[in-house]
Formats: sequence, C-alpha cells, structure tokens
Amino acid sequence: MANINDILAIAESVAINDQRFVGQVISRNQRISTSEIITVVPFQFEFKPNNYLQYSTNRALLANLRYYDKSLAQYLNFGSTGWVNYIAYQGNMTSAQISACQWQTSSAAKNLVLGSLPSISSSAYIVKAGDFCQVGLYTYIATQDVLRGSGSTVTIPVHRNLINGPLGSAINAVIGQYGTTVSMGGNTYTGVTFPIILQQYPTYTLVPMTNDSFVAWNSTFKAFELVL
Repeated sequence: MANINDILAIAESVAINDQRFVGQVISRNQRISTSEIITVVPFQFEFKPNNYLQYSTNRALLANLRYYDKSLAQYLNFGSTGWVNYIAYQGNMTSAQISACQWQTSSAAKNLVLGSLPSISSSAYIVKAGDFCQVGLYTYIATQDVLRGSGSTVTIPVHRNLINGPLGSAINAVIGQYGTTVSMGGNTYTGVTFPIILQQYPTYTLVPMTNDSFVAWNSTFKAFELVL
C-alpha cells in the first residue's frame, strides 16, 4: 500500500536532526558554558517531495496520508527508498549473517551487546562508526568501529541510551538495510525503520496538465520519532 515512504522516495532532499538537547550561555566576559538536558535524543526528519506526482495515479497515497495525518504513527524505512545510503551497512557481515545475530539481554545504557556472531575473521568489522543498529522499535548509531574478535559477543557503543531497556529476552538484530524488524504497527520491515509522527503535513496544489494534474506540495514534511 502507498504510504509515507513513497513521499520519502521522491524527496528532493532530507534534513536530519539527531542532536542532543544542549543549551549554551556566553557570559559578558565572553566565556561559553554548556548544559544538557538528558532526553531520548529523538530522530527528526524534514523532507520535501518533488512536485511531479500525477494526481490520478496517486490518490491512494493521498488517502493514506490523510488517514494518518499528524496524529497516528507511521514508519520510515530508508532501505525501501533511494535514500538507503543514509543507513547503509559499512561492516563485513552478510545480510544472512546479520539476520542470524541477536541483541543480548546484557545490553544497557549506551552499550549494545551482540551475540550469535558468525564465524568470520577476527579482524572483520561487525560495525563501523556511523552504522545504524535497531533494537526492537528504536535505532541507535554506533560511535566506534567494532571488530569481530574471538569472543562469543561484542559490545557496540552507541549515541544514546537504550530505550525501554533492559531487554527481557534476546532480539534478532537489524543493522543498516539488513535484518527483519519486530512488528511495527502490525507489519515487519527489512532494515532499520523509524516510528514517527508527522509534525508538519503540508497542503498541496493541483497543477493542471492534459487530462490530469500534478501534485505540488506547498511546504515540507516534518517527522518526529515516536518514543513510547
């Protein structure tokens, strides 16, 4: 079914905010100080689709967007669009090897523990800094390169604390565009997927063409990660 990912797929650009909530103060003598409020560091996305959707063939998409509007959860899956480069896996495991791995119950705070590792070279990369790792509903970004080594597990440091942890049981791994997610809104997805609520859902203008119209969006879509 046509959904928000069809809008992402034709976006001209995607703006991403994954920053912590930090305040700064500059004193009269020009010294800077900072303070941080600890949050879940939600992902925020802003994207504007091109203005060449044909109205007659995209009415189902418009109906879907109208249903979810700015009140219901939707799911952004970059791997199913032309923006897979944003979350593309950089390490040395194959898709099948990632799918066989599991996040362990010992995962906590900003450390994800990955087990059921494949038999590959000890110098092979399990992840590289910047890789996206999904645990349950939520995605985390690796902050360091992690090698396979010789142990039965590896620890992957990530950019934010484990949400709703600790894990009650081991969970199948999703890394980059590989692996199958847990059920999200009644469906599973391949590769990391973000639960979001639209903060901004733009209106559109119909631009006439021969026997049809183009859909021209009047502003951008803004999505905010939904953390329960």
